Amino acid sequence: MTLLTQHELSEHIAETMAQLAADGEPVLIEDVAVLISASEYRTLRELEDRLDLAEMAKAKRESEGAIPYEEARKELGY
Repeated sequence: MTLLTQHELSEHIAETMAQLAADGEPVLIEDVAVLISASEYRTLRELEDRLDLAEMAKAKRESEGAIPYEEARKELGY
C-alpha cells in the first residue's frame, strides 16, 4: 500500500491516479482516507450487499412466529 501525505497527493494527483489504475494498489492518505480502484470499490459494495442480504435473511428466520406489536398489545389489554 502506498502511503502519502495530503500535500504529496495534491502535488502528484495525476501520477497517483495513473499508478492506481495501473496496479490497483490502494493509496493510504495520512491514516485519513484510502484511494482504491473502481474495480475494488465495486467488489467491496457487492460484498457489503451480500452481507446485508444474509443479515436480512437471518432476521427474517429469527422473527418467524413472532407476534406483531399491535396484536400483542391487544392480547395484553393495552
